[in-house]
Amino acid sequence: MRLRSVVFVLLFAVFSLSPSYTQGASKNLNIVAGTELIADITRDLLGDGVQILTLISASSCPGHYDVRATDIAFMSRADVIIIHEWQGKQKPVADAVKAAGNLAALFFAGPMPSWLIPENQIQASRNLAVLFSGMPGINAKRVEDRLAQRIERIAEAVAVCEKDLGPFAGSPVMVSDMQAGFVRRFGMNVIADYGRAEDISPGGLMRLSVAGKKAGALVVVDNMQSGAEAGLPLAGEIGAAYIAFSHFPRFVQEVPDYETLLRYNCGLLTAALKGKAGKP
Repeated sequence: MRLRSVVFVLLFAVFSLSPSYTQGASKNLNIVAGTELIADITRDLLGDGVQILTLISASSCPGHYDVRATDIAFMSRADVIIIHEWQGKQKPVADAVKAAGNLAALFFAGPMPSWLIPENQIQASRNLAVLFSGMPGINAKRVEDRLAQRIERIAEAVAVCEKDLGPFAGSPVMVSDMQAGFVRRFGMNVIADYGRAEDISPGGLMRLSVAGKKAGALVVVDNMQSGAEAGLPLAGEIGAAYIAFSHFPRFVQEVPDYETLLRYNCGLLTAALKGKAGKP
C-alpha cells in the first residue's frame, strides 16, 4: 500500500475530489479513528449522526493492534479513515487499510508531538475542524462553533491544572517517555524518561535508579497503556511515589473526554506531590 502524508490544512481541497464523499455524507457518517484521541475530537466536533470505529481501544497499548474482520468491513464503507502517521507505519494497521480497499478515504493526523499537551490538542482539534468543514453536507459554522467551545473547555481545564501544580513547579520526577512532554508542560523537572520495560536492560534500570536517588525524584509517572513493569519497580527502588497517567480518554467511564483526562492526570500528579513534598 502506498501511504500518503497530507498536511491537514489542505485536506478540505482533497475532500471535494474524493469519490468517498459524493454520496451525501451529512447523514450517518462512518468514520474510522486510529485512536481515542482522534475519536474524541471527532465526536465533539460533529456531534450526533456519526458512527465512529476506534482501531485502538483506550485501555490498550497503541503499539499493538490485531486486525479484525469487522474493522475491515467498516473501513471498506467508511467516509473517512483518520489515523496517526505513526500508525500508518504499523504493518497490522496498514494491512487492514489495504484489505479494506478504501484508500480514497485515508488521511493522516500529524506529524505532531504528544496530543496530551494542551497546545497540541488544540492544534489537532483545529486541523480536524478544517478536515470536517470541507466535507459535503457538513455545517461548517456548527463545526466552528463546537471547536470554539472545545478550546474554551480545554483552557478552563489547563487553568485548574496550572493552579494546582503551580506550588510544585520544578519538582524532580522520572517519567515514561510517552508522558514526558506533558509533565514538562506543567512545570516539573524531568530527571530522566524511560521506555517500555522490554526496551530497558537491567543495567539501564540500574542507571535510572541511581539517577533518581541522586536527584531525589519524588514521583515516577508511568504511562498506563505501556504497563507498569518499568515504572513500578523503579519507584520502589528510589522510594518515590508511583502514578500512571492514561494516554487516552475513555479508558474508564468516568473519564469520557480530553478535558476530563487532563484534570485526571494532573490530579494524580498533584496528589502524589502533596504526599511526597508536603506542600499545601
